[in-house]
Amino acid sequence: MSQNNECALCVDLDGTLVHSDMFWECFVRVLKRKPWMICYGLFWLLSGRGIAYVKSRFAESAQINYESLPYNHALLDYLRERQASGQGEIVLCTGSDRLVADAVQRELGLFSNVLASESSVNLTGQKKADKLVSLYGEQGFDYIGNEQKDSFVWARSRKALIVSPKNGVVGGLSNIFQFEKVFDAPSAGLKTWVKACRLHQWVKNLLLFVPLGLSYVELSPSSALVAFLAFFIFGVVASATYLINDLFDLDADRAHRKKSQRPFASGAIGIAQGVAVAAAMLLSGFMVSLVLLPLPFTLILLAYLIATLMYSFFIKTVSMLDVCMLAGLYTLRVIAGMVVLNLEWSFWLLAFSIFIFMSLALAKRASELTNLKLAGGNRIKGRGYSTNDLPIINSMGVSSGLLSVLVIALYINSDRVETRFAHPEMLWVFCPILLYWIGRVWLITGRGRMDEDPIVFAIRDRVSWLLLLVGFLSAIFTAVMMEAL
Repeated sequence: MSQNNECALCVDLDGTLVHSDMFWECFVRVLKRKPWMICYGLFWLLSGRGIAYVKSRFAESAQINYESLPYNHALLDYLRERQASGQGEIVLCTGSDRLVADAVQRELGLFSNVLASESSVNLTGQKKADKLVSLYGEQGFDYIGNEQKDSFVWARSRKALIVSPKNGVVGGLSNIFQFEKVFDAPSAGLKTWVKACRLHQWVKNLLLFVPLGLSYVELSPSSALVAFLAFFIFGVVASATYLINDLFDLDADRAHRKKSQRPFASGAIGIAQGVAVAAAMLLSGFMVSLVLLPLPFTLILLAYLIATLMYSFFIKTVSMLDVCMLAGLYTLRVIAGMVVLNLEWSFWLLAFSIFIFMSLALAKRASELTNLKLAGGNRIKGRGYSTNDLPIINSMGVSSGLLSVLVIALYINSDRVETRFAHPEMLWVFCPILLYWIGRVWLITGRGRMDEDPIVFAIRDRVSWLLLLVGFLSAIFTAVMMEAL
């Protein structure tokens, strides 16, 4: 066994140097840009060309921003210190494709040699161990990896180093190998998955109950069960679309000040896990919907999924079309609420929904641009806007919000409202309250204090809830006074 302190240090890439798997990084980019290549990939595997060939072809088509990858900074610091002290060569040894490995080396400039998979050889497990032994001899190298199949390499290395989440893979291997050094890796607990699935966004699905609340239909136990099941199924499918959106938006998220901490962008959750969970959620959601809920609701749910995927694929990059789609997705929730209980369609409710949600969607973009401008930036990565667009976005957003108030005013003055309310005058109080709320939202947005999601802001904002309470109490008081007169 070599005792040379200048022994080569061989470093794995996937899950070690980078908190991600480069094959799956390529996979999601190919799925977004050239989805038909996924079918080709299956054909190549079935025809016997092997996973190394698939890796090579996917790497050729993927356009990865190697600068923004979630590198293991603790390991990078260790490698740079080793390089500066001249303790032997550092070798990148990975099962990722040669194109990917060479790109990482160009970005980091740390490695004296790069060993990677070629189109005919998948350099993992036993093959990686054999390759390193052929170059450096038995126990003539140190190796740092992160997973069970790296055991083949550790068994033939001089020193074993590992990247592992706490209570993770290192626990099961510590009885076999004596690890020289352990580097922490992010782990995906329940809290991380809750964040990835955006469970707090399920509050938006309360829009399904709005038509019910305004219909004055007596709700039976069976109808209540159907309504709550629809809410749950819509939430499951919506969470799956959030996962898909984040998987397709990795580069843009990693370039963003806050979004870079999202589970997939940061590497806290593996891309393969995200793909599997999103697929399982979509499959289970639609199966339950088909079996237990009305077919029209399932069709609305399918329309929501298609529209969301279109948004994730390309609409989010098209200025103005993206906010129209966001407003439409909110309104689609209201329509789903009408359909699932077979309620009467309301022109007034749909018109109000379109305008108010258009205003909030524009506020979301205005918030992003305002924060970007305050940070000294100019253009949102992966979007079709620059900070020069702020005046027109602000103008359209405020106007759309005011139009929603006008819709309420026209509704109050319509013949239809007289058949539903004994004293329609009590509804007028909501107009000034909504005017104040819309003005406040846009004022906060213009000052750069919006959370970049006005819907979430409204849910968490105490003033918004207070205004809603004041509105209902004022309406009741007005009705009582009119009755007394």
